[in-house]
Amino acid sequence: MGAIILDYFGDWKTRLLTCPTCGWTGTFEQGSTELYEMLQDCSCPGEHGLLDRPMLAVLPFPTLKEYRKHWASLSDRDKAYVEAIEASSDRFNKGKARSADQFPDLDSTVLDLKWDQEGEETLIRFGEQVLWREPVRYEAQWRFSEMLELLKEKYGDRLRDLEPTPDSKLYLYGDSLSSAGTIDSIRRDLQAAWKANRRVK
Repeated sequence: MGAIILDYFGDWKTRLLTCPTCGWTGTFEQGSTELYEMLQDCSCPGEHGLLDRPMLAVLPFPTLKEYRKHWASLSDRDKAYVEAIEASSDRFNKGKARSADQFPDLDSTVLDLKWDQEGEETLIRFGEQVLWREPVRYEAQWRFSEMLELLKEKYGDRLRDLEPTPDSKLYLYGDSLSSAGTIDSIRRDLQAAWKANRRVK
């Protein structure tokens, strides 16, 4: 029997789950839970090996659209959370880079840029020069990729690296265990393309 997919706006807090292996019964929150970016899951907390605990249920987190659909039933805390996320998203959409033309011209033949953070802003730096700043996003691997495409469009094969600074990594990587490896892979591809272009020339 597979894990049950629960409805965030349903009875998941009171619904009883039963382990098909040992017979343990309890609620989602009484089980062994793990929190991820888009969902939370619950495994049996009974006497099993650590890797043998049956997963009993998965609780996907709602989208903002789903929160709005159930607005009347939300707690004040959930409403404040949704409004804060929407406000943050609005600030980002108003302040984000949309075009390669928004970056300044640079004379250097080799560009090693930095992905940095100051307070609530993400900065793109070349040495001490700030090329761009915009509102920070959490778990921003997707934004790193978008920004890199804009930078490649602007600076072409002169762009050799976009390196995250230590100050940027908390928000850039977030809680995703795969983010650091993915960004390292993106940077390796960028550097390999730079070297290949130099050999051709």
